[in-house]
Amino acid sequence: MAKRNEAHFKIWELPDVLLYNVATFIAPATERASFLCHKIAPLCNASYKAILEEEKSTVLWDMVLTEDYGVNNRHGKTQRRSCKRLRRSPVDQVRDAHKLLKDNTEIAYYYLWELSYKSGKNSLTRSKFCGILNEYGPRLMLNKTVSSGGTFLVEVCRARHVTQSTVLHCVEELVERRGALVNLPTNESASSALTALCVAAVRGMPKVVEYLLEKGASPHIRCNARFRLTTNPKKTLRCTGVTPLEFAKKMLDTEQGQGGTDLDLRDLRRAIKLLEMCS
Repeated sequence: MAKRNEAHFKIWELPDVLLYNVATFIAPATERASFLCHKIAPLCNASYKAILEEEKSTVLWDMVLTEDYGVNNRHGKTQRRSCKRLRRSPVDQVRDAHKLLKDNTEIAYYYLWELSYKSGKNSLTRSKFCGILNEYGPRLMLNKTVSSGGTFLVEVCRARHVTQSTVLHCVEELVERRGALVNLPTNESASSALTALCVAAVRGMPKVVEYLLEKGASPHIRCNARFRLTTNPKKTLRCTGVTPLEFAKKMLDTEQGQGGTDLDLRDLRRAIKLLEMCS
């Protein structure tokens, strides 16, 4: 009986462009390097050499640097003439770029957090927010939680001392121009996990709620958090494992119990109505 020939597919032997396209299909931007280093390279000695050691991988890592981190012309004249001992490997170049990206993301988030609690002339505006994003970007890890567990989109929705219109403009900037995911929750603690939709609903921002729903925000993601009451800021409402609609309704009942008027709670009711239409 003739022995059947079988083709053995070895992904690390693909041309650089095809291997990069595979990584792009499997992992989002800024996570392709992790996929290549931690999923493909450890498969065997041959894959380790092809991805991390051989000179042929230079083109692959140049593509990652350019597309993910905006680093170009890594192999200029200065690089070729430098001492071989001092040269950074392609993987090291990507590692450095990734660390810088993470650091810039943390710094940008810190300045956003500062703005979100200031009042008067120092409060959050779309112009100031764009200034932060552009100064430390334009590439930032907006779809990852930062070290504190927060997200840019949720932090914008939590901004104090600003109008609903300002929050909406900042949310639009993140979603439409910066590619922020509307359903990414925070992970700040076991008792604090929020989506932007939940914050907008509980805080009574119907225009923001409507916009997020139009962009695909899910009203079914359950959240945990504590919010201050607007009628009595000394009191708070804590909910655990509730949907944005359930949280907003509990807030309405609590605000009414503290003397909130129909006028005070008008926007909160509108946000609830929008969420009820999606249930």
